[in-house]
Formats: sequence, structure tokens, C-alpha cells
Amino acid sequence: MDIHRNEAQPGYGITRRRILGGALAVAAGLATSTSGGAALASSRRDRVRLTMPAPTGPHDIGTVSLHLVDHTRQDPWLTTPQPRELMVSLWYPARGASSGHLAPWMTPGALAHYRSELTAFLNEPTGPDAPPPPPERSEAADGSDQVSLDGVDFPITHARHAAPVERFAHPRPVVLFSPGFAFDREHGTFVAEDLASHGYVVVTVSHTYDAKEVEFPGGRVELGKHDLDHLPHRAMQIRRADTRFVLDKLADLNTGAAADRQHHGLPVGLRGSLDLGRVGMFGHSLGGATTAQAMANDPRVRAGVNLDGSFFPDVDALEAGPEVVEKELTQLAHRIGNRPFMIMASGGFGPDYFGDLMSTVWYNLHGWRRFVSIVGSTHFTYTDLLPLLADLEANGILSEDPQIGVGLDPDRAVAIIRAYIRAFFDRWLRNRQTHLLDGPSDQYPEAKFYPPA
Repeated sequence: MDIHRNEAQPGYGITRRRILGGALAVAAGLATSTSGGAALASSRRDRVRLTMPAPTGPHDIGTVSLHLVDHTRQDPWLTTPQPRELMVSLWYPARGASSGHLAPWMTPGALAHYRSELTAFLNEPTGPDAPPPPPERSEAADGSDQVSLDGVDFPITHARHAAPVERFAHPRPVVLFSPGFAFDREHGTFVAEDLASHGYVVVTVSHTYDAKEVEFPGGRVELGKHDLDHLPHRAMQIRRADTRFVLDKLADLNTGAAADRQHHGLPVGLRGSLDLGRVGMFGHSLGGATTAQAMANDPRVRAGVNLDGSFFPDVDALEAGPEVVEKELTQLAHRIGNRPFMIMASGGFGPDYFGDLMSTVWYNLHGWRRFVSIVGSTHFTYTDLLPLLADLEANGILSEDPQIGVGLDPDRAVAIIRAYIRAFFDRWLRNRQTHLLDGPSDQYPEAKFYPPA
């Protein structure tokens, strides 16, 4: 089953599958189904350290995680009154390559949950088209023939914790990242690191109780609490408010105010380094839809990229009906206005392939726009699952690639994604003209433009 395919129906033909298709990688567990699952490659017991692709820019990078509390808003996912809490990570150009330790890809408490979820995902493909596990896997009493991550160490990033910020003559443009439903902010690391190495400040956001796991200071881990299948519009409203709050908080931090709830100090040199007049945003899956909603409702976001996501209105699509949904999505596109927006999709397919939620917004955008679809990519290709699973395969933990790409080399996919995202923000946040976005490129023939340029 391809979760993106637009089953031919007259009109909107809205169903739960079509509302969620193309926007969500996950409805339960870690992610969407694979066609055949992952197979155990060997019985090797050596420990394996997974790695992240090295950033390509000229700057060393630093990172710091902040605990932000919105005292003006009660957390709508909780039944007892409690202010909305978020964890965000800042990635930025740093000075002093040996200052501070390299930060882990994910903190230990969250990683303990993530490790078990990823293991379950690799061993239990879901969905009606997923074949049953072979007898030798399903009948094993001790689980020895199952894919195991017990001997796997997850990546260390290329960013040094709380390293001093590199000095520049002018403040740096800021880019926000919103992950997909049930994904963590860590899944945008390979793009965030690269943008930071090219001079951007990137802020990755975990949407608490929407993300599968979020670790707060002191080791407290909050897990996902809801089924998005019934609440996509509500989740979108909460994420939109999260984004507005983070932007407000960044303005405070830029003045040198206390960084977070624990009053941790900011990295040296961060004060005044953020140019909040040059803010962009990108997101994967539901995070891509969040990007569009943030732009439509907050003029501070000047440019946005949707990575293989759909779009959601503010209403329950099933209850409202197709006419109301079409009107809401048309208004969403109009509120984005003349600000530039790019969609990067999977499989080489165009906007009509992904259904009415996608096509309604796309055809009503009236500013600068691009629709770029990567041949051979899947929904996972735009996340850190791409390098993680590719590394597991390369190290013999998996014998086959569980649909992170179809005939597309992982290193090549990383290079393409980074190149187009950076070209977009370079053009619209730094006024650096690039011809990469003008149309098909001989350098990246896998990137198809719709309508064909």
C-alpha cells in the first residue's frame, strides 16, 4: 500500500485515509508500513556506532536545547491544568572547534523509548499489504532471529554543546523546523546541521504529546498521548500556537533574557545574533502542514518548505464536508500571500497524485512557488531515518532497506535534499540568487519540477 496514492474518486471523496495520506508517516507505532519489512542480516554481535552525514558548510556548529514554558496557555492535550511545555534545540555557527563536548543525536531518556519503538518497527511491519513474518522469525522463542538494536549506539552529532557563537558582522537568518506526527525534533538533524554550517540559526521543535517522546531536564520523558487519526485539525491548531510561542521566545532570547525555565545561560555570543526579520520554516509531513499554517497566521515567517506533507484546514474535514474544506484550504493559500513556498515531494510524483488536500493549496498559491519531487524517494527519505536505516543496512544489522528509498542512494538523497532546501532559504532569506530553483538541473536529475519548468 502506498500511503500517498490518491485513489480515484469523484470530487473530494474524503475518507480518513485520504485526510491523513501524504501528511503523516505514522498513525500508530513509529511509522508507516513497509512493503516487506526489514530482515536480519547476520548474527554479528559487534557494537555498531551509527553516524550522521557530515555538514557541508564552512562553519563549525554548536547546539543547545532549551526548555520553554508558555504560561499563557494551558496544555490542551492534558486533562489537568498545566502550562504548555516545549523542548527546542538551537543549531548555529560556532567558534572554537574544541569547545565543549559533541552533543548526542538524542538524549538518553528519550532514546530508551525510541530504541524500543524502532526495534518494533523493524520487526513488525504494519498495514494490509505487509506480508506476514517468515516462520523462522515468528516462531523463534528467544527472539534471536529478530532484528536487534541492543548492540547499536546511536549517533553523536557534529555540533558541540553550548559552544560560543561565531561572530558575524550582521545577525544570522533563522529557520524553524517542525517534525511529522509522532516524530521527534531529532529527525531533522541532518538538514539542521547543514544549514547551521552554512551560517543559519536553526530551531528544531518537539511538539509535546504529539511527538512520540520528549525528554525534559531532570530525565522526565513525556510520551505521545493521542491518536491523530481523529484529531488532525486540533493538532494543527496546537502546533501553530507552539510555533508562534517559539518565535515570541526567540525575540526574548535575542535580548539576552534567561534561556529557559531552568534559567540556563545562553551560549556566549548568541545574544543579538538572531535576525528575526529573516525567518523561514520547514517541516516534514504534518510539520510541512504546520509550516503552511504558521505562514498563513504569522507574518514573521517569510518563506516555507513542506517536505512530503499535505495540508490541513482548521476544521474537522469529515464533519465539515468537501465544500467547506476546499474553502478553508483556498483561504489558507491566500493568507500565505506573496511569500515564497516550496513543496518537496516523494517518488517523483506531482501534486495531483497526492490528493485534494495537496492540490487545492498548491493551485491556489499565488506567490513564488516550486513543486520539486525526488524520483526514488519515499516519505522516510526526508527524515533522519534515511541515514539511520541506511547505516544499519551498511553495518549488516539489516539485509534490506525498509523503504527509505527506492533505487536512490542514501548519500545522494541527503545531498539533494540539503541542496534544494539551502538554495531556497539562500534565495529568500539572504537574497543570494541561485539557479538551482529555476528548473530541472543536470546536477540533480532526480529532482522533477511540476509543472515541468
